[in-house]
Parts: sequence; structure tokens; C-alpha cells
Amino acid sequence: MKIALLTDGIHPYVIGGMQKHSYYLARELARQGHSVYLFHCNESAYDASKLEFFSAEEKENIRSFLIPFPHKNYFPLHYIYESYKYSEAIAAALEPVLPEIDFVFAQGFCAWALLKKKKNKTLPPIAVHFHGLEMFQKIPSIKSRISSFFLRKAVKKNLSIADYAISYGGKVTTIINKIVDKSKIWEIPAGIEKSWFLNTLPSASTKVHFVFIGRYERRKGIPELTAAIKELLPDNSFSFEFIGDIPGEHKIIHPAISYHGKIASENEIKQILSHCDVLICPSYAEGMPNVIMEAMANGLAVIATDVGAVSVLVNQDNGWLIETPKVKNIARAMLTALKDSSLQQKKSNSLTKIKAGFSVEEVTNKLIMKVINI
Repeated sequence: MKIALLTDGIHPYVIGGMQKHSYYLARELARQGHSVYLFHCNESAYDASKLEFFSAEEKENIRSFLIPFPHKNYFPLHYIYESYKYSEAIAAALEPVLPEIDFVFAQGFCAWALLKKKKNKTLPPIAVHFHGLEMFQKIPSIKSRISSFFLRKAVKKNLSIADYAISYGGKVTTIINKIVDKSKIWEIPAGIEKSWFLNTLPSASTKVHFVFIGRYERRKGIPELTAAIKELLPDNSFSFEFIGDIPGEHKIIHPAISYHGKIASENEIKQILSHCDVLICPSYAEGMPNVIMEAMANGLAVIATDVGAVSVLVNQDNGWLIETPKVKNIARAMLTALKDSSLQQKKSNSLTKIKAGFSVEEVTNKLIMKVINI
């Protein structure tokens, strides 16, 4: 099968959850022998045209089309404008090979310009995947709420024209179903490479080690998490590790708290996770976070806000879902984890669950079966 994968970057040429998803998907499709027409951009020091993070066998089945992302000087709603211009560049590059394509899989707004051609031109089936749909979820800042209004209109336009809408499941499906008929929705979870899967769960430690992984962004709930940690520190023994670019003014100065900064190396992240017990993901809005899957694959229990498709991954068997990222909710969940005699079992359940249904291979097979059955 010949599949066009339209994306605004693949890991590690562009850093982000959607970019990692695109990387895994391209690799697995190529491994399975499908021809991948990869339309992507580069924002790194690497030479993305070489695809040096793919094996020789994988590259045999990948045709790379490198499209510069049109970054402009900041102005209101610049992302929407840039995304549309990028989709125009992709549509132009795709035009000569379009007759060869059996199916188009588009991340975010990457098929926007192509979708506009559906009225006057016969195109292969197009599936669009807006990962988190955060613009339809609770937004903690006024600035984000304003931009979300316009983003919602653009998302609705894309999804209403696309042949299929990809959903991670959970509350993400509920959001999409308000825009398109359920018959157009394909529920396919995110996947993770088997190289992340821990073979054996380590023995229980005497102290609970928490970890947060993510960039500093208001919707990630970092101020609330920081306040909860400060509330618990005086009377409880635990350690906490932060992976991500947390600004200095938001750091806690305490021997039990460690800040590692931004880490791109998967091996370094795995090393830190190897001595942690509980991941905390107190976001206001999410899709299906890679960090939760990576933590589960390393045998961590999870405390997370019940947003997006998080409930597909986390329940009472392997962690604690909190309704909103309020300080009291985060602190209560952390305190529960500190006192939970079944923490080791929850960690084991996380590992079992992620291995059972969330490998990239299994998730890609679900996508291919959907395409075959069109």
C-alpha cells in the first residue's frame, strides 16, 4: 500500500508528541513493507533529508519530501496562518505523486489545503488526526482561550471535510463526535516502541520517587504541582524529579527535588525513570500523552488529570485520576500514593497494560486494517 504521511516534523528533527507519533508510524509502516511518502520539515541541526534515524531497510520504503515550515515574526494567530501556508506547500509537493497514493494520513492541519481541493478533484481517502484537541478543553489562560476560539473553527473545517477523523478514544472521541458523525471516527490509540518496555519490575524502594516530564507550558499544571509539592514537603518523605525546561523562578530549592532540564536522549530518560515510582501529569488538557506511555512502559504508576484520552491508559488499577489539576487534588493523590500499600502492584499493572495493547506494531496494524476495510 502507498501511504502519504503529512506531518509538521518527525522526531528527533522536530521535538514534540505528534512528531514522535509520526516517527513511530513512518518506521512501522516501512517495516511492514508499505511505501511511505513522508512530507515533513526540519528544525534541528541534523540533515533530515538523510533520515539517519531510520534503518537502511526502513529507508528503502520511504520517500522523503522535506518542506520548510514557514515561521514568521510573531503576530496574533500566527500559528494558524503558518499552518495553512505549510499545508499549501505540502499540497504542491504532493501533486505530482498524488495519482500513486492509496491513502493520506495527515497530522493536525497538514492536509488543510489538500482538503479544499476535494470539492473539485477526486482524491484518495484522507484521514486527519488532531491529537489532543486541547482547544476544545479547559484552557487556564485568557490568551490561550482567545486563540482557541479561532483554532476550534479551523479544526472543525478540516474535520468536516476529511473522510475520516482519528481519535485516541476517551473524551477525545466525545469532542470529535460533536463535529462529525461517529461513523467517520476511527479510534486508534497512540503506540510506543517495544524498546521502551521494561523486562522486569525492580523491587520496591523504601521511599516513593515521583517524576514529572514536560515542557514549561501553562496547560501542563506546573504551578499547581509545585504548590502541592511545597504543601507536602514538611511532613512527608519523598523525592521528586523534573525533566523539562522549568524556569528558575518556578523551581523549589530543596534537597529532595531535582531538576534535570530538557533531555532529548531516550536512554537518559529511561535511566531516570528506572528509579522512579510515580509519574505525575496534572495537565488541564491533553490527548494521549507519550510521557504516560513511556512511564508505564518503565513500570511506573501514574497520577494524571482525567482529560483527553488519559483514562484509556490510567485507572484505579495502575494509578489515580484526578478531576481537575487543583493543588488540593494533586496533593491528595500524592499523599495517597505515599501511603498506598499496593503501589508495587499498580506499577506492575502499568507495565502489563502497556505491553498488552499499545505497541507501535499493534497500533499500526489497527490503522492498516481500517484502511483495508474502507
